[in-house]
Formats: sequence, C-alpha cells, structure tokens
Amino acid sequence: MTRSPLSAIQLRFGGPAFLMAMGLVFTPTSVLAQGHTLVGPDGGVEWNRYYTSGETEQILREYHELYPELTELYSIGESLEGRQLWVMEVSAEVTGPASEKPAMYLDGGIHSGELTGSQVALYTLGQLLIRYGWDPEVTDLLENYAFYIRPKFNPDGSDLALLYDQSLRSTVRPWDEDEDGEADEDPPEDLDGDGWITNMRIPDPEGDWYAHPRDERVMVRISGGRGGAAAPQDVPANARRYRLLAEGVDNDGDGRTNEDGIGGIDMNRNFPRNWERVHLQSGAGPFPLSEPETYAAVEFIQGHPNITSIVHGHTSGGFVYRLPSASAPSLFPPNDLALIEHLGIPYTETTGRPVRPSATHPTQHRYGTLMTWAYWDQGIVGWVPEYSPGPEAWVTDYDRNGEIEVLEEMRFNDQELGGRYFSPWTSFQHPELGEVEIGGWHRKFWGQNPPAEFLEEECEAQLPWILYLIRQAPRLALEGPTVTAMGDGRFRIRAVVTNDGFLPTSLTERGAVGQETATGRIRNPVVQPPALFLGLEGAELEEGTVRVQLGHLRGTGPFLTEVGVPSETVEWIVRAQGSPAYVQVTGRSDKAGVVRSAWVELR
Repeated sequence: MTRSPLSAIQLRFGGPAFLMAMGLVFTPTSVLAQGHTLVGPDGGVEWNRYYTSGETEQILREYHELYPELTELYSIGESLEGRQLWVMEVSAEVTGPASEKPAMYLDGGIHSGELTGSQVALYTLGQLLIRYGWDPEVTDLLENYAFYIRPKFNPDGSDLALLYDQSLRSTVRPWDEDEDGEADEDPPEDLDGDGWITNMRIPDPEGDWYAHPRDERVMVRISGGRGGAAAPQDVPANARRYRLLAEGVDNDGDGRTNEDGIGGIDMNRNFPRNWERVHLQSGAGPFPLSEPETYAAVEFIQGHPNITSIVHGHTSGGFVYRLPSASAPSLFPPNDLALIEHLGIPYTETTGRPVRPSATHPTQHRYGTLMTWAYWDQGIVGWVPEYSPGPEAWVTDYDRNGEIEVLEEMRFNDQELGGRYFSPWTSFQHPELGEVEIGGWHRKFWGQNPPAEFLEEECEAQLPWILYLIRQAPRLALEGPTVTAMGDGRFRIRAVVTNDGFLPTSLTERGAVGQETATGRIRNPVVQPPALFLGLEGAELEEGTVRVQLGHLRGTGPFLTEVGVPSETVEWIVRAQGSPAYVQVTGRSDKAGVVRSAWVELR
C-alpha cells in the first residue's frame, strides 16, 4: 500500500472543521463511530451535503441493511492509499439475480474536485431504493434491470479535495509535474489558516486584473493579458490593478508558486484503448491501467457483461459529452453515431442542457478515456455528464438582463448564503512577496460544484435521463416452447426468441464486429450473441444440440436495422424416457438478460 504526503498536508492545512461550519460534510468519523446514522428509517438522506469516502461507505452500508432484498454491497479493489472501492448492486432479487438482467454502470468522482459526480451517483441510488414499491417506473426498473453504482471512483483524491481544499486532478500518486527530480513538493497552501485555499492579490499597475470600482472584493480579468496591453476602455478609471496568484509559497525555490501540487495523473486518460504517453497526453500515467482504481473499473466492467450503458459522472459546465472521444471522428461508425445522437436528445429535453462530442478534431483529442475503451472493446455507449453549469444555475438575475454578472454573484452570496462562499481580502505578510491580500471565491463550491444548498436540485435534474438510458437496453423475449407429439414417444420442441428492447443485443454496430470466417460466421465478436438452452427431465435429445448459438437480434428502435435478425426459431426432437417427462427452454444474452420458460410436460 502506497501512502501519499497526506499527513504533511494535514499538518500544513489543518483539519476539516471549516467544512462542518459550511455544512459541506455531514458529520465526522468520530461521531459515526458512536452510532450516528446518515440514512433515516424511511431511506431519507440529507442530499444538500457533500460526503467523504468514509461517510459514503457508511451510507452504502446503512442502505444495504435497510434494503437487503434490493442491494448487494462489495468492494472491487483498493485505492492507492488502501481505501475500499465500493460498488452497490441494485436490483429486486425477487425477479432474479442482477447478473441475469440488463444493467447500467454509474460512477462519479474520478477527478478529485468533481464532487458532484459522486453525489449524483449516491442520490440516484437513494431514489431507486426509496421509490421501489410505490413508484411504478422505479419498481419496474428494479424488477427487470440492474444498476452497479460506484459513488467514489477515486476516494483518496476526493477526500483530499473535499477536506483540505487541494486542487488535484485524480490520484494522489506522487508525480513530478515540473520535472525537477522531486514530486509534489510545491502544492497550494492555506497560508492564512481559514480552511480555504483561495488567491493572493498584489498591487501592480500592469497586472492582469482590476478590482471592480463598485465592489472592490470582485476581481475582473483584463482582456489583452500581461504588460498593460489592455485597451483603455477595458479598465475603468481609477480602478486598482493587481496580479492574482493562487495561495501558497515557492516551496522548491524555482521562482514559481504551486507548480507541482499533489498527484498529476489523470485517471480518465489511463484506460487502455488509444492510450498515449505523457508527451501527447498529459496525465496519462506511466502505462495503461497503472492505477488500481482504473484497473478495478476495467476488470469490473469486463466481468459484468450484462452492462449495457455507462454514465461516468464529472463536473463542470452543464452539458454531457458523447462519443467519439479518444479517437478521430472520421473513424467512428456513422450508424452508431446516429444512434448516440438520438439517445442524447432526451438529455437536453429533461435538463435543458446541450450534448457535445468529446472529440471533434482528427488528431487534437483526448487519449485513454473510459468511454472510448467501453465502446471499442465492449460495444457499450458511455456518457460523460459535466454536472454543475456554474453560478448562472443558482444566482438571481437581479437586473433581469438575461446574464449573471460578477456583482450579482457577490450580492447573491451576501444576501442569500450569508457570504459563505467568499473569503474577504485580508492583509498577509508573505515570506517571498511581502505584503499581499489573501481572499476570493471558494471556486470548488462556486462553479466546479454547486454550493451545498443547491446540490440536491442538481442531482434531481439528472435522474430522468439516467432512468431513460437503462430503459433502452435490449431484453430477450421467449415464445414457447410448443410441444408436438410425433408418435413412438418422440416430440418436436419449438421455441422463438425475440428482442423486445430498443437496442439490438449487440448494443451497437461495433458490438457486432468480429472475425468473419469463409462461411460468413462471425467469430469472437465484441459482444457475444444470445444462445438458447434446452433442459430435459425424463427425456433424451435425439436431434439438435442442448446449446444453440444464435445470431444477434435487432431491437425495436429504428437504428442499426442491419445488425441481426428480428427473431430466431429453434427446433429440437426429443424422446420421452418415461412419464412424466418435461422440457424447458432458456434464452441467455450477455446484454439482453436471461429468460426461462416454464417446465412443459411432454404429452
């Protein structure tokens, strides 16, 4: 188990008491140890809170205790620092195991500061559980589908960002970002001890920022950049100009401040499909799946072939990324692109937010993303919602001009939120820069994530589209078996299998790709097609095979009509060895679930 410099960070930045005051963390671990619960007897949770990895684990355990017939809780690995990587499986066991139902994989928090992703995953879990039994839609979903929910993809980094206000991309694994032979030696610091890492402003007649004349707390960036290049009209008369730096000191004496913080690897550039080393993709890590958290994700998804869709929660911006991602758009199958564009329409309809392609340039694109690996290697369509549109989502447009301006943000924070998300500028004697002022917005909760007071609203907005996506999964349907007596104790057994779901059993055109043999058979396809199995009691098989490999089956949607066939009919001839004798037909599909007939008597 590898340890990051977390103990040093704790000494340097102090404890999370400020989070308690802000209402961002519900309750400390010491209180949990004394028996304080986070889930009410009715399944209720305080959703306008951000939870640590330990509190999230507590919520998962309490949900499992409250809803044992709907949940399974298990760890799929350990993080770099030894925290468990928890997944909660959600499905109604009364209708069969989750492994026999089409499923969604939903996670959040791969990027440390993107805390809303974890909360959306946790909120979705809570809504599924508390609505089962009285909400017809959710009841039907859990009886016919399954969810694998991983709220804390990256528990180490998430805790560091939440508890100590550090800004790191993903894992806490040390990484030498400034290439000086030392790793993580110059992180941002809370110099004034207020619990927040904000900014330092230094008077400078050629600075890139000025203090707004109507409220000098508000810093406005000057167009034109460094060196006084701003046009005169860009800077109001008598406005004070400043340099603006992140709070901290030059720990390694290289003349730069905060240039080598904690970590440096971006775990959503660490997946094996179209991975590239760091000279082309910063943050890629030393090799694909070098991190235990990404390895666990791939191993889990690969080991659960019933997963039909992936929602990989991020922030911010208020939109969702669709495929293609880590590849040139010209390489992407146009039939699958049309399907993906269709699936994205309800996102805009339910949230009012846009859908954007992750890659738009033939070479200037990301490398090694989760949704790229899931599509090309598993045939699964994945999505990257960027939650939290920014202050325009919660700040009042006081002048009703259709825009949220910086003065309106400050007014709203003052009047509606008690000023909690801005630290007043305070004089500080900096060891290198002399007198500076420290203060500014708490950006982690004023843009990257919403203020805690608006967190539940943001989570709630995501739920309709998440539930829509799982409903598009393929679903096997079985007709029969019909039994026809042929005389002399012989019977013809006939079964017809179809797909009642919107998507084909391959999910995508990519899912149907494999090695084509000289006879036209597809070997080793990305997604295995369905198969039928014949069960016998008191009878023996005379013609046919117990397992019949089928081809892919089309879905009910208008897309990918050339993938598969509408239905498959299979016949067997069996002989009864006595009376009574029975047959049963079972259909199995990696993506469309399992369907079984009743045992039918041969007579």
